[in-house]
Amino acid sequence: MTGRGLVRYFGFVGLAYVVATLGTGLTDYLTAAEVSKSKALLISGGVGLLVALLLGAIDLAKSNAGKSAAPAAARPAGGATPPRRGGAGLALTAVLLLGLCAGGGYLATTAVQAAVQKLNEFATPPWIKKGQEQGQERLAEEVSETGGPLTITVLSVEVTSQATKVRIRGANSGGEALTLPVFGRAQLTAPDRTLTPDPAAGDWPETVPADGEATGTIVFDGVLGPEVTEVRLSFSVIHGSFAAPPNIAVTIPLT
Repeated sequence: MTGRGLVRYFGFVGLAYVVATLGTGLTDYLTAAEVSKSKALLISGGVGLLVALLLGAIDLAKSNAGKSAAPAAARPAGGATPPRRGGAGLALTAVLLLGLCAGGGYLATTAVQAAVQKLNEFATPPWIKKGQEQGQERLAEEVSETGGPLTITVLSVEVTSQATKVRIRGANSGGEALTLPVFGRAQLTAPDRTLTPDPAAGDWPETVPADGEATGTIVFDGVLGPEVTEVRLSFSVIHGSFAAPPNIAVTIPLT
């Protein structure tokens, strides 16, 4: 293979590599597969090299077919073949081109993932951001409260920059489903304030099935200061069964 043919061949490698890398980044965004940068590079590199091999093979086959069909008059006198580059020069060209392809793939992957992150930040509604934000765990220990067939267990109290997220588990030993609504019915009471929930930000299902359990997070607007060592989570209304208590509350110790 001549130097020009090698350049063309690895040009296909670079093109396929970059295209595959961009495709991997977009697939990560569209499918929420959470592909890491290293995995994206491996996937894009493998796909890119495979595509490049196929394209290069087609190009070489077409080039060889054209040379075979060329008239004798068009060939160099005496049947001499064009000078070829030395093996060391071809190897160096291959290494340089592969390095450029890998660097281009890395930059493309980084650019796509940065763009996707910015797009997610711009497109994500504020109430979803509120629920996704990470904070400081404040729960001192898991606590429970039981009323009739219903038991509420507090699994986590996480305080972020703008909200307090309380994760709970509801267990229902009765034969009828119980509903614990959040909007206007759930409260988190501290000594100096009462926090109300943002129903759109949490994922508490509200209904605890008969003879079953439900787990979810309630996101309360507002934060608890470090001086707060105890809060009270309450549901003022419980629907679904005459055996259930009219309301329920859990006192939660904080660190």
